[in-house]
This record gives sequence, structure tokens and C-alpha cells, in this order.
Amino acid sequence: MRLPLSLFFLMSGFFVVLKSFGQGLCDRGGGGFELDKTEGCAPLLVRITNTIPNPIVVGYNQAYDGRSTTPLIQEVSSYNYALPGTFTILQQAAISSGRVYACQKVTVYESRAVIAQYSSCGGGKVTLTLTEGAVIRAYDEVDINWGDGKTEKWKRGDALILEHNYADATSSPVVRLTGGYTQGQACARGATASLPISFQQAQLNSIEIKSVEMRGDGSIRLNYQGLTAVATEIKYSANGTNYVTDGKRSSGGLQPYDIKNLNKDQVYKLKLSSQDLCNGQRDSREYSSMTLSGKSEEGKNVLTWSQYSDADGFTGYDLLRDGTVIKSFTSISDVTYTDEDVQCGSYSEYQVVAKINDVTSTSAPVGVKTEISNARPIQEAVVAVVDDHSVVIQANVPGAGPNSTYDLSIEKAEAGSATFRKIITLYNENEYMDPDVKTNELSYCYRLSYQNSCGQKAPASQPICTILLTKLLSTLSWTAESPLLSGVASYEVNQTGSSGGQEQIPVQMSTSYTVKLNAQSDLEYSFQIRANSVTPGLWSLSNVINYKRSAGVFVPDAFSPNGDGYNDILEAKSNQLQSINFSIMNRWGEVVFHSDDISNSWDGTINGENAPVGYYIYKMIFVDDIDQTVEKNGTFMLLR
Repeated sequence: MRLPLSLFFLMSGFFVVLKSFGQGLCDRGGGGFELDKTEGCAPLLVRITNTIPNPIVVGYNQAYDGRSTTPLIQEVSSYNYALPGTFTILQQAAISSGRVYACQKVTVYESRAVIAQYSSCGGGKVTLTLTEGAVIRAYDEVDINWGDGKTEKWKRGDALILEHNYADATSSPVVRLTGGYTQGQACARGATASLPISFQQAQLNSIEIKSVEMRGDGSIRLNYQGLTAVATEIKYSANGTNYVTDGKRSSGGLQPYDIKNLNKDQVYKLKLSSQDLCNGQRDSREYSSMTLSGKSEEGKNVLTWSQYSDADGFTGYDLLRDGTVIKSFTSISDVTYTDEDVQCGSYSEYQVVAKINDVTSTSAPVGVKTEISNARPIQEAVVAVVDDHSVVIQANVPGAGPNSTYDLSIEKAEAGSATFRKIITLYNENEYMDPDVKTNELSYCYRLSYQNSCGQKAPASQPICTILLTKLLSTLSWTAESPLLSGVASYEVNQTGSSGGQEQIPVQMSTSYTVKLNAQSDLEYSFQIRANSVTPGLWSLSNVINYKRSAGVFVPDAFSPNGDGYNDILEAKSNQLQSINFSIMNRWGEVVFHSDDISNSWDGTINGENAPVGYYIYKMIFVDDIDQTVEKNGTFMLLR
């Protein structure tokens, strides 16, 4: 097994301690080798022959830098240099007396083909452009064979653009370009490039503006499509009629160009004027720059931009905030937008982009700091009953948005009370569900206040109160306090029958309603009051009242008038009766109690004496709240 050279040198008895010399290893000498060639065209294969007699081991570095004392050494017999340059081959060998070194230089010349492009017109005139770069800089000269029997020589330092006139524009010549050297080098010539020529009119209509961007420093960055060797003037106008030429280019492909020292708040017209080799001329389509202004108004940012000057091909505007599109517009006359999605004290940077087919015109960025003079009071809020034990409170906090911060405080009082107490403070939330309520028994009032992200506090709002719905016989009544901060525009009664039918009954601003039912109506109904806000889209609901078409009268099946305070009286219970005739009889049919007032009850006595224990009979005739006359009888037990 052969050991690596570096390991061999460490393990051998010839290991020596080397001092570091600034000139590297080449001058230490003692070695020797021969090369089959020391210069030539790339790629160049160089074969190495060692001339040291009886070496222990020999290795080489093909591109020694002349300084390193620990270069990478490999056991090779040849190197292939793919790229041009001047290289030093370092030999390092171990002999019986120690290490020895030798160096030789190899020069590799550029041989790649010269790169060129051309433009032509129908008259036979061709403009050839040699591409600037490392390849052409390596050659002393380029032989140009125009393909029509004529040749030309380009020398280093000459202009890179050459012109040639072909007598026959109907032919299809091929230009051949060969780089070469004049100093007698081993590499005389490089590879030959072939460039077929086609005589065509330069397409001036392809020279067009691709994008316009006004910058904050008052310069306009113009990107346009150019044609090689076709002179193109970049022009602008502040009034749309008198154009000024700012510069002239003859480069092909997508070209950036900056027009400087302009006013970023001024709209400019821009166009390109081009002339081809055959004296054809054309002006490109005109495009306009865009202007944008912004200001803060009471926690909102108001943006206004210039209307684009030409509707032909216009597709829309994109408004950007901090580089992200926040709103798109399709009408050319939409030139303003109020950004409410901002936070007090925040700084935002805006740009507007006009889109004309595949061309864009972008305004300079405009920075706006969101400010507010005072915290505006809450003007839109609503409370609504959710169920027997829940009330939801919602508020529109002025200036609130996804990026804003605020603290919303909610106070509560029972209706009629002037004492409000804070129940919660919400952070960046505008809705709360209050569970500490009995909505079928009481109405509750709430006040709202907030502090914005600038630390400004808004005063507490006017109270807004839940709707408490009650029933007396067939009449529904509800509280008149507003559940909507912006005010009630109207009420409606929501009636839902046991069969599933629903009806919304408008009652305008009335706070009562008499149920209208008949014998064909559903047996049971639920009612709820809805208050509609002056502000569209807001509304509030009351608690639910259940109502039976046929009045239910409850009489217990036993009672014990023993004076213990429990179940001592017998009474008929109902809240849907207009009148009643109620009689109690003993087992022999004798009337022991009679009343035409449902609030009267029997205490279990007859003529002041305790009635005997046992069964009794009751009979009643009553008129319910929809004028139905109903007879009912039954029995009950008197206990002691």
C-alpha cells in the first residue's frame, strides 16, 4: 500500500523542520523535472517527467501560489489546464538527504470563441458589436471574415462596434470571427465563432417603456426594451407637449435609465424616440408618472393620487402600504382612499401603482404618521338579550382596526339605578357576554368608555339598556330605554308559533302590542321584541315571552290548611283570564266556597269552622284573554 506523500514525509527518517521563508519553496532547489510543453492554447495538457535520480517519493502542485510552505502535493504525471492563465508547477521530493524542490511556469492562452451580436436593415448595412468581456480582452486581435469575400482585422483598443455594407442584401452571409495573438506565442489563434446574417428591418416598434417609478429623491427610474445598435433617446415633459431629451442609448435588451433632478410631486410624461440604421424613426407610446399625497385625519390616513392621464389600456390602481397591496381599484377616476386599518401613533409608507396593460407606473413613497386630536366618543354600540342569563354588548371603537390597540371598559347598572359599576375591561376586543343577569325579571343598562393607543381617554357613553318584555293578559309591553347608542328607529314583534311559523309585526315606535289570536291559531307562541337602529345594520333583541292560546288554570289536587305556613290555602292560578266564576262543593253538592275573583283563595273553613278532611269538588267558568268561555271542574283532597 502506498502512503500519502504528506504522511510519508512525517514518518520517514528524512523528516526535517522547515523554516518559513517569504519567497516560498521554489528557491530552495535541489529538485528537477521536465515538461513536454510550457505554453499553449487552453485546454492544455502538460506531461511531467522527473529528473531526480533515485527519489524516495515525488509529488507536484500544478498551480503553486509562490508563497505557501504547505501546498497540496499529489503524485501525478500530467495536468490538463482548462482555462487560460499563468501557472507555476511545484515539485516536492524526498531523497536520502532530505526534501528538495523545483518550479517551472506554464502559460495557457485563451482560445474560446469571441462573442458578438449584430443588427441589420434592408439596405445591406450591418452593425457588428463585439461583446466586452474576459475573452476579447485576452486576444491581441480578431480576424473578421464578413462572408462576402471581404475581411477586416480588429485590434485591441479599437472600438467594439464595426459596420459593414453588403452589396447583395438577398444573400445569407455568415460572419466568422477568430481571436489571435501577435507576439509569436505557442497559441496563435482561438476558436472561430460563426454568426449568420439575416437582413431585416430593425423592429423599432419593439422599443417600448416597460415600467416607470418615481423615487423619493425626485428621480424617475425608467425600464425599457432596447435594440442593440439602435439609437434611442429618453425624453420627458412636464407639460405633456414640450419634450426634453435626457439621454441617448444604443443598448439591447431590458435597460434601466434614471432621469434625475425632477420634482416627485409633479406628473411627467415620458417616451422613447428611436432611429434605425436605415433612418427609420419612431416614437414609443407615452406613459405618465404618478404622484401620491397622504395625511392623517382623526386616526385615519387619507391618501390621494393623480388620475392617470390616458384611459387606453388602463386596468387599475394598486394601493400599497409598507410594500403590501391593501386595496385595488378598477376605475381610473378612483383617486382617493381612507385607510382606517391603522393605529394611533403608527407610521406607514404608501405607494400607488397604475397598471396599463403590462406596464406599471409607481409613485414615490409617502410616509404618514397616524394622529388624532382627541379620542372620539363611542357612537355605535348595542346590547341584546341572548337568553335568560346572558346579555351581549358590542361597540364600534373609533379608530379600531386589526393593527390598533385600545382598552374598552364596560359599566353596568340595573335599569332605573344611577349607580354604575365597572364589570370588565377588554383589551383589543369590542364584544362581551355578561352572564350575571336575569333578563326575564330585570332590564340592565351599560356605559362604555375606552383608551386608545395614544393614551387618550374617551368619556363614558350614554347608557344603553336591554329590552325587558312583559305580558299582562294578551298585552305585551316593553321598556322604552334605548338598547342602541345611535337610537331606535323602530320596533317589531317577532312571533313564532309552535308549528314553526314566524311573523315579523312592525309596531313603529310603540312600546306595547296586543296579541291577536283566534281558535285557528297555534296552541302556543313565543314573542320577542326587536329594536332597529337608526344606523343601518344594528339591532337588539329582548327576552322571550311564551304565550298559550288556551288559558291554563292550575288548581292543586290537595292542600293542608293546618297553619304551618305550607300549602295552607287553595287557589286557582292563571295570568290569561279576563273573568272567572269559581265554586267549591262538598261531596253532597253543597257550595262551601265561591268567588268571581281569581285572587281570592279558600282557607279550608266553612262558616269559620274547619272543614272536614276528605275530597271536594271544584267547578269554574272563565273567559280567557281571547274571549273564549271555558268550563272546567275537578276534585282535590283536604288534609290536616
